[in-house]
Amino acid sequence: MPRPFPPSWYHLTAGDRPERPTLSGQTDADVCIVGGGFAGLSAALHLAEAGTRVVLLEADRLGYGASGRNGGQIHSGQRRDILWLEKHYGFERAKALWQVGEEAKALVRSLAARFGCDITNGLIDVFHRPDDEKENAHFVETLRERYDYPDIEVLSREEAAAAVGSPSYYGGCRDTGAGHLDPYAFLLGLAGATEAAGARLYEDSPALSHRKENGRFRVQTPSGEVTAERLIVTTNGRSGPFEAVTRGRTVGVNSFMVATEPLGDLENTVLPGGECASDSYFVICYWRKSADGRLLFGGGESSAGRIPSDIGSFVRPHFLRVYPQLKDIKIAHGWGGVVSITPARMPFIREIAPGVMTAAGFSGQGVALAPYIGKLLAEEALGRVPQELALYTDLKVGRVPGITALRRAMVSLAIWHGQLVDRF
Repeated sequence: MPRPFPPSWYHLTAGDRPERPTLSGQTDADVCIVGGGFAGLSAALHLAEAGTRVVLLEADRLGYGASGRNGGQIHSGQRRDILWLEKHYGFERAKALWQVGEEAKALVRSLAARFGCDITNGLIDVFHRPDDEKENAHFVETLRERYDYPDIEVLSREEAAAAVGSPSYYGGCRDTGAGHLDPYAFLLGLAGATEAAGARLYEDSPALSHRKENGRFRVQTPSGEVTAERLIVTTNGRSGPFEAVTRGRTVGVNSFMVATEPLGDLENTVLPGGECASDSYFVICYWRKSADGRLLFGGGESSAGRIPSDIGSFVRPHFLRVYPQLKDIKIAHGWGGVVSITPARMPFIREIAPGVMTAAGFSGQGVALAPYIGKLLAEEALGRVPQELALYTDLKVGRVPGITALRRAMVSLAIWHGQLVDRF
């Protein structure tokens, strides 16, 4: 199948990876999962460990999508901060969603330790407008006093500059309860454990359609068919007519990253404490250092279908705005991927048909949340109906246009408007 983006730096440096077979012929399962990213694999792992017969279908290779391309940042809470959540849903709901975020981080840490995947603690959030100082202080104070979260502190302009190694921002906060990892290494560990637990994983096996006969689902692939009692779909609405409902609640935004050559003598001028970082621009920048001293920097967005011919040159102005001292550092590799977002910037999690659950639109918060949501979907399939899942299933998530041209125009307009606002 054609691949619109080059492989990520993680893909290129992962070494040998086991190839899973393509589904051929008919097979039977209790649960069929469509989508081989964090959410789908986590659901498969927890179901298989509970003794459930699981088949997972991935259209490409496991982790080819966002789970193997992202910035590797483990953020606290939800994509929307607690001040926004309180305003729209009230304190009790906001606090419950915050606690879900804490449990999600704990699950990622537990799984990473199990797979031998290193996590580096600490995340620096910085803001680019001086007017954001009061809101930043209020946000940190609220988390510390009303949410009993002591792992966050305000950074002055001078402290933020020292923490990120750049004077480009007016302040920020340090969250020592957050962190970062190599997302693809984490995914490979998750896939290996899932397979070891007894789940059957198939690559190059896109789910083309499904129908229900005699109370069971029949999921068709190009060369095979899965019969199952229940379906879990975690493809962010990009599995064609298979998930049309989800596509109507999510939209894809292209995000781009680069890996520089090793920074050498300049390494200690960038994130000297080893944390990762992100900023407050509408077209957000996010970055961290690799274990071998490279800068892994994400910056720049576009609508679907618009991929720069030279991703490195596209991203370079963004990281030079933050780190002008790196003007002579070469870019070793550039890549991109699709961030699935919703109008509410909260996940779309629903039963889209009897016996069919979907989770999509993590809006940049998927490293922390997606494995945990996958676990909740597994519990739901086992009949346990976790109360944490109900915090999401009735969230208001607006519709987006179904016509491709309108969707792309909407994303382009939003990016243009955000860039305009960021200048003032």
